[in-house]
Formats: sequence, structure tokens, C-alpha cells
Amino acid sequence: MKKFISILASAMAVLAVASCGEKDPQDGPDTPGPGGNVPTVTLTPANIDVTGIEGDYLAVVDMSAKTLKITLGYGDKENAKALTVSFIGLPEGVTAEYQRTFNYYDGATQTVAFKFDGQTILELTVSVSIGAADPKFVSLTVGGENALSGEVQLASAAALSHLVTEFEVDPANTVVSVNGQTIESGAELDFSDKLNGVTFTLTCGEAVKTHKVVVITSGIRNALRVWGHYAAPKTVDDDWFQTQAIDCPVEDHWLRTVAMDDQYMYLAQHKGSPYGAYVLNLSDGSIVKRLSTAIVDGGTHALSAIRTIPDGEGGTKILECNLVVKNDQQLKVYKWDSADSEPTAVLTYLNADGLRLGDKMSVSGTWKDGEITFLATTGTPRKLYIFKIKDGVVSQSPSVVTLGDMGKGTYGQIYRYSDTETLATVSGTKPISYTVSGDTWTQSYADETSLVFGSTDQGFNFFSFNDKNYMAFMHLEAGLTDGSLRIAALTGETLAESLKALDSNHIFRYGIGDPNECPIAGNAVGNSVADCTVRVINGETYIAAVVADGGVSLFKLEK
Repeated sequence: MKKFISILASAMAVLAVASCGEKDPQDGPDTPGPGGNVPTVTLTPANIDVTGIEGDYLAVVDMSAKTLKITLGYGDKENAKALTVSFIGLPEGVTAEYQRTFNYYDGATQTVAFKFDGQTILELTVSVSIGAADPKFVSLTVGGENALSGEVQLASAAALSHLVTEFEVDPANTVVSVNGQTIESGAELDFSDKLNGVTFTLTCGEAVKTHKVVVITSGIRNALRVWGHYAAPKTVDDDWFQTQAIDCPVEDHWLRTVAMDDQYMYLAQHKGSPYGAYVLNLSDGSIVKRLSTAIVDGGTHALSAIRTIPDGEGGTKILECNLVVKNDQQLKVYKWDSADSEPTAVLTYLNADGLRLGDKMSVSGTWKDGEITFLATTGTPRKLYIFKIKDGVVSQSPSVVTLGDMGKGTYGQIYRYSDTETLATVSGTKPISYTVSGDTWTQSYADETSLVFGSTDQGFNFFSFNDKNYMAFMHLEAGLTDGSLRIAALTGETLAESLKALDSNHIFRYGIGDPNECPIAGNAVGNSVADCTVRVINGETYIAAVVADGGVSLFKLEK
């Protein structure tokens, strides 16, 4: 039995069902009421039972007007065409004569005759009305996220002007419209007005409701390419990238690493003899100059990997190392105070172990309190050489950390995630995360089956943007002829958990060799010749990305 709501007419303050008295031989003809032999029928909602409906009903009995008015919810509108009304708890001997299942639709009524011993003692008119509709969303998603609360938080590359909106409504015949235009589930709507959002109007009969949804963009909406130089399609004939970076012999000039300060991008040329890093204007990508190579000498490659480090006073220092492979060579790091300054040697370390050092270089902290780190390319177990920086002075003796066997990998680097977690990558092996406690590094995650990473991915950067945590890195493709910038959201409590949760279908991807197609069929430039770096400049987040012989681009992240 469905729940009923008892509301009585105001005239019926006290209602009861009278019992039938015994007939006195001295009485005259049958008379109703107390002292008579005919019962008095006085109904309340407790005597009414309505079946054949889905929702609740409201029964109102007015004995003075001889009416029973039943109100159904809007969802039972169609059920009024075959509604079953029953009368229960009647006095003994009283029957109700009427059509129990009746079509009350569209205002139809019927009269119920209550009889005792064949005599009609009460007639009651029964009518049914339909309550107002209460249109509502049963489900509503915007961009795949639940929007019933009226607020959606997105962190995606999808433009806010084309977000897929899906919904279910109740009642089913509710019409949904936006700005006067009826929409169907699956429509693409414009949520780019972050203040006013989108207001949905739900109409069912005469009932009208509204539901406003605002999209909050946390995270990255897009990575806008500020400028780029590409192997394909070729840029103008006098473009420096085509005439200098690509046309020079690949084995002598590899664009292995990239760095930024607030004005310039720096591209290191990995070469045997001293070859100054390119200095590019961040505003338009034009080549400005090369870094001075005065006093630079020694090593298998005199200059190899370039980085920038905060000076601790609002400025930036530029650091570049050489590459050594023999035990009689000196590992060197040079410092430039600006793009226009001359270099000074800040580290000279005899490579007594004879390991290959300098293909890549990591820096962290500041010039007042930081460190420079090299991951040995060769040797088993694999070792880290960490040179501390204190008040602008680099320790000439490293602390050496043993990582263990990293497999077949060669050129590599470490990337600090936090004080307790670090990522290590070497060409030929997918990234491996480590937990760090002093000089003890313990492998926490290594996945050789993931579709997210390749065995030559490099240039990992961890950063926060618009309340979300991200990782940017370079993914080499097409037999090392091209690569793409990849940006992935980090959602785990730890780096290892975040890496395990990565899904290749939810990673932003931007081609470097060609702005529209990736990969291109270019020169195979060898392992480890791709890099990217992230920097915040005047409140905006930029990413510089390079693939040797493929291209170089500057991106700005959009909220």
C-alpha cells in the first residue's frame, strides 16, 4: 500500500465510524444514527486505499460536501487512466457500489453509493487531480564530471567552449533548454563564461525549474605554442634552426639540453670542441647570440649539458658542463652570470673512476644552497655524483650514492621530485622512481610494460599549475627522428603512486618536429637528444622543448 497523507477538510474536525445499534421493537421504521438501526458512515483518509500508482497520493474527504478528492504526483499522470480506489474499514453491513478501477484522467469523476440492507445511505463523488510536475536532473555530467552540485572542476586540454553535456531527467518528458534553445543529451555547450556558467531550464507542463552549472578550470586547459622552429614544414631559408642546427653534421652538433631564464632560452650544442650555446629571445624565438666559450677546454666534449639555477637574490646563473669518459679527464662546470658575461670554472673534478659523466646534468636549490648532480652513464652498480653548493661555492669533492644496477641504460639524469623522492632515467630503460633517505636510495617503482613511457624519455620536470600537480617530459619517437612534449597530471600521494596511475589516454601531447604531425621522418639523432624545462615568468608558466634535428618550441600554459 502506498503512503498517504492525511489532510481533512476544515469542517471535519472530528470524524468517526459509527456502529450499528440493535433495533428496539417500539421503534418505528429504520432510522440512521445513534439509537437507530442504520449505521452512519463517516469517512476519513484512513478508509481510502489507492493502488496502481508509483508515487504517493493525497486523499481529502469532505463529508459535508460529500466529496473525496485524490491528488496524484505528476509522475502518475498516466496511471489516472486506470486508478484503483478502495474503501476499507466500513461499518458491518455497509457496502460501496462503484467501479473500483476507473479512468479519472482529464477531470472525470464517479459517484460511489454506500448501501446498507439495499438502502443507499451515502453518496460520495470521487475525483482525481494531478499535482504539479517537479522537473529535475536525475544525472548531469559536463566534460564527464558530475554537475548536479552546480559546480564542475576540470583539468583537461578540452576547450571550455565545447564541453559535452549528458543528462537524464525526471519526468521523462521534461524539456531541457539553454538560452531558449532545446538541447538533447550529448550536446556540446560553451562553459567559457566562468562567472555566469550555463543555466539549464527544465520545463514539464506548466512547471519550470532552472539549474546553473559553473565550470572551474583547475589544472591545464591548453599549452599554447608561443613560437617554434621545425624540421617539417621547413621554415624560411635563413632560419637559424634550418641553416645551423639541422644542416651541421649531426655527429658533431646535438641539441642535447635546454635551459631558460626570464629573457632567453639556451640550447646547448654537444660537441667535441667548444661550441657556444645558442641564446634565443623568448619573445619571438630569434637567435640573439651564443654564450662565450672563453677558458672552456678539456673533456671528450668540451660543452655538453646546460642548466640555469636561481642565484638566491632574484636573478639566475647559467651552468654548463663538459663530458668526460676517461680517468685522466677533468669534469668541469662553467658559470655565466648572464648571457653577456664570460664564463668562470666553478667545478674541476678529476674523473678518477673513469666513468662517463656529463651527458646530462641536474641542478637543484639555489646558488646559495643547492647541488649539482651527475648520473654515471657507465658502471655497475650505477652511481650518482652529488656536488654541494654553499654560498656560491661548489664543493670540489662529491658525495657518491650507489643506485644499483639500472639495466642496459646509457645516458641518464636524475630529477628531484621532493626531498624524499626522485626519478632517474637512462636511455634504453624506462623511468625508475626512488625513495631517498640520506645517501640511501631505494627503488620504489619501475614499470617496463607501461604504454606511457618510452625507453628514451628525458627532460622530466615536476611542477604545480592552477592547483594541480603535473609532470612534463620529452618522448622520442619514430626511431629517434622526432619527439613530442608530454604533460601528465600527477594524482597520487607519492611519486610512485602517481606513476602507477598514469593513463596514456589522458596525457597532453604536442609535436616538436612539426606543429601538426608527430612523428616526422627526420634524422635519427641518437639517444638522449631531447629535453624540456619549465619556468614561471611574471606569473605565467612556460615550457621550452627541443628535439635534436626535429625542432624547438616555447609553450605557455593556459588555465
